[in-house]
Amino acid sequence: MKYSSLISINLSVNNPEVSYMLGIMGMPNIDLDRLMNEPIYALDFQFMIGDVQDYLDFSENNIECQYRTELQSIKRHAEAGDFEGFPHDYREYLEANAEHRFKVSFPLKIRYGALLALTTAVEWSVVYLVQGLKMPIDKVPKGKNKTIHALEFINKHLGLRYGALIKDFEALVWLRNCIAHCAGIERDYEYRDKLPEAISRLKGFSLAKWHFLGSHVAIERSALDKYIEEMKHLVVNLYKAAHEQSFLTLDT
Repeated sequence: MKYSSLISINLSVNNPEVSYMLGIMGMPNIDLDRLMNEPIYALDFQFMIGDVQDYLDFSENNIECQYRTELQSIKRHAEAGDFEGFPHDYREYLEANAEHRFKVSFPLKIRYGALLALTTAVEWSVVYLVQGLKMPIDKVPKGKNKTIHALEFINKHLGLRYGALIKDFEALVWLRNCIAHCAGIERDYEYRDKLPEAISRLKGFSLAKWHFLGSHVAIERSALDKYIEEMKHLVVNLYKAAHEQSFLTLDT
């Protein structure tokens, strides 16, 4: 098994091109030995999780820009008399429709997608880590999420203290499942009794009625940012601890 996501790329400290690049980046006095030889853990998965943040930032900013453009377009058409012959409140109707699209519909879809991408990236990282552990994971109890079970097992056996972060991830998974299976609609989710506890644990999440389909999982802007950083921290430190405590079988 090749652990490309586990160990750093070791560059030559004596490479003049490396020294030159560090110089122009304003880091001429940096400890090259440490920089070039210190392991970088879960690099692939750091990128995967970081990409979720980039996706969110780009999408949210683009929505704001498109919303302003849409309102300006409606205003221009109204001032040009293009709405003559339509009901007197037609402009208000278009503005309200634009507000719902750009303030509710699009943001929810983007944040739902980001939540699915985040939990998937963490699950992939755990699957990969488990494959390289020296000890087998205990059998998953009935009704228990496989990834949560593995995280709790690793956390315990490595003597770590990431219980709170794992609980955060578990809460995200309950909401992810509601979104994936029932479009985030509370009443249709088989395990809706789990939602209040998950919601209460996460900042910026709620059960709200932003649209006409009833109570649903709602995610405020930037609410996911905190948990993206949390999950990146969790994944990196699990890999680091497993490596430093020699719990991995490196058969490269």
